[in-house]
Amino acid sequence: MLKGITTRVKILFVIAIVTGFWALYTSISKDHFGKPVYNDFIAIDTSDITKVSFTVKGETHYVAPKTSTTWFIDSKYEVRRDIVTTMKLGLARMEVKMPVSTELRDKIKKQLLREGVEVEVKTEENTVSFWIITNENDKNSSYYLSSKDAEPYIIYVPGFTGDLSDLFKLKAGDWRNKALYRNSIGSIQEIELNYASAPDDGFKIEKNLGNYHVVNMKSADSTKLYTYLSAFQRINVENYLVDKERDSVDYLLKSQNPEVTLTLIDIDKTQSKTIQIYKALPGTKSLYAKIVDNGELVTLNPELIYKLLVRKQWFMDK
Repeated sequence: MLKGITTRVKILFVIAIVTGFWALYTSISKDHFGKPVYNDFIAIDTSDITKVSFTVKGETHYVAPKTSTTWFIDSKYEVRRDIVTTMKLGLARMEVKMPVSTELRDKIKKQLLREGVEVEVKTEENTVSFWIITNENDKNSSYYLSSKDAEPYIIYVPGFTGDLSDLFKLKAGDWRNKALYRNSIGSIQEIELNYASAPDDGFKIEKNLGNYHVVNMKSADSTKLYTYLSAFQRINVENYLVDKERDSVDYLLKSQNPEVTLTLIDIDKTQSKTIQIYKALPGTKSLYAKIVDNGELVTLNPELIYKLLVRKQWFMDK
């Protein structure tokens, strides 16, 4: 077939065929946006996640949705919505920046399997597992491995600062919803505040026929009263105490009585709460408190909680 054709033409013919095959290969290896497709990287559809498990240093936790808007960690505690949003965006948008170089491939692979965070994402359709670890050469990217036989990649999340693996290294307590009070004016039915060392400084606020008043006070400053009530719209705990830390603090608190007891009754009984606040322990800046309703021990930021710890005289209309 090629008889009589010059050597130069034959070479050009072969080049044309090779180029054609290469064009076909590259077209298959790119998605419809023109981005390369990597066989060992699996995109995740986060619209129907049923569970995300992650193992760090042999300790496994999982988060899962209880309702369309509420997630729990280890089926025990409600998870912060901002963390869930960040996790879902990160999993959905992560993409390969480049394969790990040939000379580092084996080293990074061993590091991922030995030290990496193992993540398993279950959806209604399938299960995706991978290992991930910080890329020390670029804190805005991570090393990624989809299986023990796969090729490791460097991945990142466009538009995000930081490393996705850091999210899964958070302690279980850091995932928890830290809301202490989320009560609005109108839904609050009663607030009672008692000081153990100064009983006369305590007070009770009641709602009657749609209006609030301070019990046993003829005339209260309405601006101060409603300013106080509005403070309960957003109060967070600083941290939840767990395990050994909880045990040690609980032991120390048994030697003293709570200084303050604060009870809020809401029309929604799930939002009603009583907390006991203790004097600061020596060498600590935070206040320790017990949520009576569930026995949780927490720390509170004094700057935030002190706006709730006013004295009865503060409400007086002068």
